Amino acid sequence: MPKPLKKGMNIHVEFVSRPAEYAMRSTDVYTDFYGLGYITSGDREIITPEGIYFIHAGDVGLTDIGFYHRTISTSSRPYERYGVKFTRKIIRNFIRTIGEEKFKEFMSHRGYHLNTDAQKKVERILKDMLYEYEHYDGTSELVLEGMLNHLLVTIFKERILHNSIEQKINVKDEAIMNVLSYLDLHYAENPSIEELSAIACLSRAQFMKRFKQAIGSSYKTYLNCYKIHQAQTLLTETDYSIGRIADELGFCNANYFCNVFRSISGQNPLEFRREGKRK
Repeated sequence: MPKPLKKGMNIHVEFVSRPAEYAMRSTDVYTDFYGLGYITSGDREIITPEGIYFIHAGDVGLTDIGFYHRTISTSSRPYERYGVKFTRKIIRNFIRTIGEEKFKEFMSHRGYHLNTDAQKKVERILKDMLYEYEHYDGTSELVLEGMLNHLLVTIFKERILHNSIEQKINVKDEAIMNVLSYLDLHYAENPSIEELSAIACLSRAQFMKRFKQAIGSSYKTYLNCYKIHQAQTLLTETDYSIGRIADELGFCNANYFCNVFRSISGQNPLEFRREGKRK
């Protein structure tokens, strides 16, 4: 379970640096406060009872009260983030300004992307918040309340809702969850069904049935969706060629990659790249 806020306080601010392979040991739930994380390095998979979501450097992750979640790594990049926990009391002005319904909708999405200018603005605010929190005195909560509301307004105005692949899963199937954790690190190697069946300690037929029941799609469909989500990040965050992206993600050639990308996203990779860089 996450640590509660300090007694008498309505906010906690931190900066966390972890090795790339860091994974939460168990599922967390925030029982009486909200959470906000801004990732400065790394790529994370958020596993929830309702689905799987992906966030990367430059993304904001939101955690609602009562929301069960666990995060694991999806890349070899070190994991660094700013984190803020806060009560409803300290954001009452923000909620009053945008309205209860818009606030609920805002918090209902697990992740938002920010353009480069907004990323810089958000990181400046968080650095100032961290400094104030680490030098806490009798006026700090008032100062932090203003900073937090400024941060939330900035994210609310500048947010870009991820055009991401969300997979519905049954988190109670531990054998399939073990397979998903393996795929997070080895998806580009295109593991065979036989290899994954062995990891799950299931026969080929049992594995295919259990995977479909837990995920809602076949292994091939899940793997392609996962790869295309990774491709979306590479297209907008790097200048890699289409051929290089196809190769890094384990596609047999660039033409096949483009066909799969279009079938899942409705666009070809170059169209997606142009739109992503305009935002």
